[in-house]
Amino acid sequence: MKIETYLDYQTILANQAFPVHFALRFQAEGRPQPRPHPAAFCVVLDRSGSMSGEPLAKAKEAAKVAVRNLRGGDQFALVIFDHEARTVFPMQPVRDKTALLRQIEEIHEGGNTNLTGGWMLGRDQLQQAPAEANRRLLLLSDGLLNTGIIEPAAVRQIVMSGLETDRIRTSCLGFGDRYNEDLMAELARATNGQFYDADSPEKLPAIFESELEGLQKIAVQNLRLRLRPLDFVEGFMPLGEYPSVRLPDGRHEFALGDLVTEEERIVCFALQVLPLPCIGGMPVTTLAGEPLLEIETACDEIGPAEAKSQTYTQTIRIQSTQDPGKVTLNGVVVQWVTMQRAGVVMKEVARWMDQGRPDEALRVLQRAIEELGRYGPGPESAEAIQALQDLRRRIEVGDWDQRARKRSSYRSASYRKMSSRDLWTGDTPPPQFKKPRSNEPDPPPGNAA
Repeated sequence: MKIETYLDYQTILANQAFPVHFALRFQAEGRPQPRPHPAAFCVVLDRSGSMSGEPLAKAKEAAKVAVRNLRGGDQFALVIFDHEARTVFPMQPVRDKTALLRQIEEIHEGGNTNLTGGWMLGRDQLQQAPAEANRRLLLLSDGLLNTGIIEPAAVRQIVMSGLETDRIRTSCLGFGDRYNEDLMAELARATNGQFYDADSPEKLPAIFESELEGLQKIAVQNLRLRLRPLDFVEGFMPLGEYPSVRLPDGRHEFALGDLVTEEERIVCFALQVLPLPCIGGMPVTTLAGEPLLEIETACDEIGPAEAKSQTYTQTIRIQSTQDPGKVTLNGVVVQWVTMQRAGVVMKEVARWMDQGRPDEALRVLQRAIEELGRYGPGPESAEAIQALQDLRRRIEVGDWDQRARKRSSYRSASYRKMSSRDLWTGDTPPPQFKKPRSNEPDPPPGNAA
């Protein structure tokens, strides 16, 4: 795995506090032939009354697509739930796809939504998979909790425990305009799974191909970033949202999940840097620059024959100057930072719109557009600014409904995660940080998400 570290400002003016952004780019190695990892895949399908009609029909079709995309050595299970959960197909290789497809077709709507009960039964099925298997649970639901454990925070904690104890990553598929995108996105984020906005059946084959391909092509597992701010950092904040914990030694650990072959993942932090001393044009302490952060990256790298635990450490430094002409921006970092900041703003805008406060939403958007515009008129910030301008225009003309909210929430989650390989299921061209999949043509230049 290749790890690159960047600052948007490598040199800042001395003797004054300065906001700086720190970024890391993780790049998983490519392999001509993927290592044949065992794959354990469980679909948990919501058949509650709130899924009646078209949502349930789409969910059943999605489950069928999953079955059709299974490979010979894959382990598979199917769980359904309404007010209670039951196993339709226990964890095992699928020998007779036709018979399983008939079982799926016979699923009919039921009562209330015990999502947590369904997820836990899916977890139990994945626990039966071989110990070395990569385990993925795909939740097909509207996320409307009304039976069993219904507090979103409690549901999130249970799903997170599945990652911690059983290595189960949860991906979530939302259908149409009725699903709870906030819950579905949060469950995926908390376990470093994927969140899909599937507003049309045509997207289903690519989604399942992406999920199963990801299980087979994992190159880096359990990627973790440990960060310790040093003397000149007053505070820091991640622009993306990653499961995090404070370690006993005071460091902050962020769980970044797995990387598939050739994936790039961008992680950005906003730092508040204290005044750096400089006298007579020279730094007071060291010519190498003042230390800002100690970082440690830990992961398991998957090789042709085995997985090896790796740890990489580095100290991030910054220079000071009294010459404003030496304070220059790194345009690559600007593009990453503006996209992730746009994702954060989209999430805030949705909260204001939920409260019936479009005036506040527009105020937040205008302020963010102005702040990002301070980076200058170059192409680095253009994509993020255009995305926020499009959202502002939609709100101004009253084009904000359930579908618009889901579209914006999906884009926000993707911008903040910033993975080159996660499948894009939005209804606009993918953002520039997405890499075309092997069977996709290169996107035309200049397309903004």
